[in-house]
Amino acid sequence: MIEVSWTDNHYVVKDGEGVEWGTEASTSWTPIVLLECSLALCVAKSLNMAMERDGVEADRFVVTLHSAKAGSGASRLERFDLSVELPNLFESGYKEKLVRHASQICTIGNTLKRGSELSYEAE
Repeated sequence: MIEVSWTDNHYVVKDGEGVEWGTEASTSWTPIVLLECSLALCVAKSLNMAMERDGVEADRFVVTLHSAKAGSGASRLERFDLSVELPNLFESGYKEKLVRHASQICTIGNTLKRGSELSYEAE
């Protein structure tokens, strides 16, 4: 699990153990954790972009991401589940709109949804 919080005008990224990115403890994070961080942070930044476009600010919000590895076949993550905790002062319709817009503009999410070509070369 990854949690990205927007608070005091900056992002705080933590893993499921509560370890914060950028600390000595986070040096053991795996490539999977870093991929999860990239997606959750992309969604958080996209939420801020959508709110800025609407002329709205949030003092705090939280994006939580859980991923699941594929049970068979190639070693890969087959599912990402994101939840977004937005301020209670936002109406539910606006919350849904923000999440929808964030999902449309998040480059990492769009890449994962649509896939991309990978090229490997030994030199």
